[in-house]
Amino acid sequence: MKIRTILCTAMVLGLLQHGLAQTAPGAKPFVIKGTITGDKADSATLYYEGAGQKYMHQTVAIKGNQFTITGNVPNAVSARIIFKKKGEVIPYQQQQERMREFYIEPAVITIKGDPINVKTLVITGSKTQGEYEVLNRKTQSIREEEKPLELKYQKANEAYIAAEKAKKPEATLDSLKYIAAAIHDEFEPFNARIKKATYQFFLDHPNSYVTLDMMRYYTSNMSLDSAKHIYNAFNAEMKATAGGKDIDDHIKQIEAGSPGAVAPLFTKTDINGKKLSLADFKGKYVILDFWASWCVPCRKSNPHMIELYKKYKGKGLDVIGIADDDRKLDVWNAAVVKDGVGIWHNILRGLNMDMIMKGVKNPEDLDQQYGIASIPTKILIDPNGKIIGRYGDSYGGTEEDMDKMLTSIFESKP
Repeated sequence: MKIRTILCTAMVLGLLQHGLAQTAPGAKPFVIKGTITGDKADSATLYYEGAGQKYMHQTVAIKGNQFTITGNVPNAVSARIIFKKKGEVIPYQQQQERMREFYIEPAVITIKGDPINVKTLVITGSKTQGEYEVLNRKTQSIREEEKPLELKYQKANEAYIAAEKAKKPEATLDSLKYIAAAIHDEFEPFNARIKKATYQFFLDHPNSYVTLDMMRYYTSNMSLDSAKHIYNAFNAEMKATAGGKDIDDHIKQIEAGSPGAVAPLFTKTDINGKKLSLADFKGKYVILDFWASWCVPCRKSNPHMIELYKKYKGKGLDVIGIADDDRKLDVWNAAVVKDGVGIWHNILRGLNMDMIMKGVKNPEDLDQQYGIASIPTKILIDPNGKIIGRYGDSYGGTEEDMDKMLTSIFESKP
């Protein structure tokens, strides 16, 4: 019966208060009360991050169109819920459409609506979820506008994957890759509008957990000053969270790879099996060129980099290519040969995906040492080992700015 499968508010509040003394340190209880329409689902599964950043999932039965899920979270966290019929197998391609992402927090949260058409579910009781919906309303119309472009980009990627499986000639694969990259560039006006609306949300909601979560991704898409401005507006509680600490670490990494900082030293084995140490380049201007064989903009910039290298090599310029190809050595070697960038030094960044997935810092990863979040990124170091320029990503200037800097350095020399 319905009255037995759903907790009344007084009982829920009692559960919350009682649970405070029994949960893990820093964690507080939440309760989700659900009512669904129709005979469409027998169970609900909730995925979320619990105390100690432990990944949790719970499946509960739905009886009389109602269900209750309880658990503990340290603060507001993003969660996902999916509803299923007994024995139902949902194809992977449809799982995202059947899942609803929302925020849970230590509170009583209600979910009502169609378990299949999850976008229409009405979720109340979570202050953070309300803030998330405010942001979605600001960006939803833009995302609707770009849907045709998403479909176009998806088809271009599928064409490339099909050609790769069919082992088409390299020239064909390159052509399809460049077509997809050109379509990807068309997203930029949409991304800029979404970014503007999102940044304004950050300013309006400095201590929202939505801002905290989104900043973990947006930090790499805004200037260093903007990222620091948003982070500095966080209160002590936000800064003490795992997410707050991640953002702080990321900002410090960016600062370590920005003009004014002493370039972090490193020693690597180059593409020819020889030892390469940045310390040995003292007395020269050095460009660290962060790139990858699969990065179309990176490959497009190589002819210009070759031109600059040949122009200024005799005046004291050197280049170290740092590739994000640790898992594709053959492809990296082939790209170096094809693009003719073997004329300068080439090393790998030191990527270790296991450490990244575990959230463990990797002292051998040059992307982490220099705060690289997107490629191509080029960092210019002076003869004393000090960074004097950063170009290509949101933290620095443009390729044209780099050209002007090199001109000012070398063209003034006799």
